[in-house]
Amino acid sequence: MQVLTTSRKPGRKTRRFAKVLARFFNWKYVNRGKLSLEDLALLAERFWIISEVKGNPAILNLYERGEKTLEVSFTLSNVNKIKMDDSPAVFKGKAPIDPLVFGAIPQTKAGLKLTRKVEFRKKVVVKGDEWLFFYDDEMLFKLRILKISRSSR
Repeated sequence: MQVLTTSRKPGRKTRRFAKVLARFFNWKYVNRGKLSLEDLALLAERFWIISEVKGNPAILNLYERGEKTLEVSFTLSNVNKIKMDDSPAVFKGKAPIDPLVFGAIPQTKAGLKLTRKVEFRKKVVVKGDEWLFFYDDEMLFKLRILKISRSSR
């Protein structure tokens, strides 16, 4: 299970976004408090941290076994908080990183075949640098991806 938390002392927008994003990808949201990176690594082998820039959520970092492996910089539109089920998410369009990192249906031959046969309730529509997050036909939020950096081990 993947865990999502925020940087320390997040603003209201960041906490709200973190909860919606965690629910979308079926991750566990953890209130950060005074937890260190080492404490988070004990909770989960893979965890995400959302950081702010000027009071707005702007950076999503992936840590695996306590080391940062991926950083996604973004801008965020308004976030709609709605009830969602635990169904898997699917990416529509060519994602610049493997959707499996998020726990979504992979864009492999088998994954693409499955997405043509089954109608998924949670969709991430990728249009260039914009990622549109939908539940059923309602848009939850939009991310404009500014930069994706991978850390080499």
